[in-house]
Amino acid sequence: MAAHTEAQIRRAIKPLLTVYGELNTSDVKKLLHTVLEFSEEDNIPSKTRNEVLIIQRIGNIVAHQAEDVKVYDEGFVVNKNYTPAIFSLLNPITQIVIQPTEIKTLKEKTTRFTARKIDWEKLRDRNNEIGDQGEEFILEYEIDRLVETLSIEKSKATQNVQHLSRLQGDGLGYDILSINDDGSPRYIEVKTTSGGENQPFYMSKNERHFFEVYEDKAFIYRVYNFNKNTRNGEVKIISQSDLFSNYNFDTITWQVIPK
Repeated sequence: MAAHTEAQIRRAIKPLLTVYGELNTSDVKKLLHTVLEFSEEDNIPSKTRNEVLIIQRIGNIVAHQAEDVKVYDEGFVVNKNYTPAIFSLLNPITQIVIQPTEIKTLKEKTTRFTARKIDWEKLRDRNNEIGDQGEEFILEYEIDRLVETLSIEKSKATQNVQHLSRLQGDGLGYDILSINDDGSPRYIEVKTTSGGENQPFYMSKNERHFFEVYEDKAFIYRVYNFNKNTRNGEVKIISQSDLFSNYNFDTITWQVIPK
């Protein structure tokens, strides 16, 4: 794996900010590894600073910024009027920087949910191939949803939909990061089967806990009747309240079954 560019690092910072709301440069340096897998090249020591190259590139994002306050297309603002500089989540619809009350709410949730490494339940889904194909299908599905419901250009919609499991692997409790109609973060966990809508799907303890914590911002995108050849299927969007009200959880097999 090659070294990550500054552009790739900027794109990975957005998921961090959807969890914390606001971070300074030092915080980003400490936490980036949780949303981006560092390569061997990333971990080469810098010749000019006492840190590895990828950490140096985080600092370069700030250093290379000409303006004191800059809005990045990736969905955040960097304010250099502070030392260290402040990275803040930006609402892509209202173009308003996240407010202190929202930051407090987000950070409170981080104390209740801690990301974990891959567990066997999720690994089983992904090794089944259909799970990975279903995520790719939903990635395009969600981009189209933003274009149609929010009437925004596809390039902007694409910027606001990220396949997170490709950035940092499983463990955050969801697969795809998107936005709701009001511009707030939308956390999507994709569950794909070739069978019908009522076929059981698997949900790990970690994933369920994420839905308990993030409530109405978390959604299951239930992909069913999925055809691996055409890579197409039908979609049912299940809200957190619908999930806990209308589905049974088997804690032995980790199956989720409609009531």
